[in-house]
Amino acid sequence: MLCALFLAIGDALVKNAPAMHPATIAAGRVFFSLPVLWAIALVNGIPAINGDIIYALLLSPPIEVVALVLYMRALQISPMYRTLPFLAFTPLLLIITSWVLLHERASLSGIIGIVCVVLGTYSLYFQRGQSLLVPLKTVFHDKGSLMMLIVAFLYSITANFGKMGVMYSSPAFFGAVYFTIMVIILGIWCACVDSIKNIFTKNNIVIGLTQGIMITFHMLAVAIAPVSYMVAVKRSSMLIGIIFGSIFFGEKNLLQHGIAALIILTGIGIISIAG
Repeated sequence: MLCALFLAIGDALVKNAPAMHPATIAAGRVFFSLPVLWAIALVNGIPAINGDIIYALLLSPPIEVVALVLYMRALQISPMYRTLPFLAFTPLLLIITSWVLLHERASLSGIIGIVCVVLGTYSLYFQRGQSLLVPLKTVFHDKGSLMMLIVAFLYSITANFGKMGVMYSSPAFFGAVYFTIMVIILGIWCACVDSIKNIFTKNNIVIGLTQGIMITFHMLAVAIAPVSYMVAVKRSSMLIGIIFGSIFFGEKNLLQHGIAALIILTGIGIISIAG
């Protein structure tokens, strides 16, 4: 839940950021999280490392970078209530991907909880008199929604590599190394499409610090919980983000969002207690 809170704060800051290339914002979001991550990693010390960690460090960061840049762009071009709900599909997809990659099986209670989270966030998209298929149809007309659906799929893959990295080292160490690699990739991307100096803005610094805290809680959580359950709880960040959107950016339908929140919280409760 703390991970979800700081993720939502970062999303709101991105939404409020001055216009710049999404790769630049993504680079700042990750770069300025590194002091927090490395401070915690050094305090905890270098753990015993399994050589198989190399697969997580080589395969996952490029996928994560693409997902993060699409995430930033989706927030820039579409309302938060129209993009964030699609992140709810990550835990649903994780039921399949974590079974394939990690051989983790969700229990029946866990699956019910995940489905509640997905249905609750999906319902955030509905408007009176519309077909149940409208949210899916909208994906093909709204670039931000389509981008976020792609992000949800990519995160369902990288979350499993994150679990592997934590198992082969430690949450703090893997988080610091993993996001250092991401910074290198994003720095090259930023240099090609923008200017490196644009990364170093006050807004990016604040975004990065909140994300450093978020990543730390993510790594700690994924070390002690099945990936699909942990990410389902983390996806409650979209609810917090939608509330922020209403308060700070004038986005509406709070009553509808409140009802959806009850469904989401029910799912989170089932995951936490029974899952």
